[in-house]
Amino acid sequence: MLLIDDLILRALGITIPGLDLIYTLEIIKNLAYKELYNPEKVKSRIKENQMLYEFGEISRGEFEETKSSLMEQLKFTERFEEMNLSVRSDIFS
Repeated sequence: MLLIDDLILRALGITIPGLDLIYTLEIIKNLAYKELYNPEKVKSRIKENQMLYEFGEISRGEFEETKSSLMEQLKFTERFEEMNLSVRSDIFS
């Protein structure tokens, strides 16, 4: 019910600070995306994979498989960051 109330209030141009449910959900979503699609985390996982291989903890096949997967993930996260999807777009304005 709060979502419907929020949509109706937004359609009328009324916002109540602190009670704007859609805005709060957007903030949570953006924080989750930043955490999930963080290129620095992927880069550190690539370094960790390299070190595991160098110390003989994993085989060359595991290293190559993990490396290719992480490189794809890195490309995706960098594209995500370039697109700047975390910018709030207000569909009701």
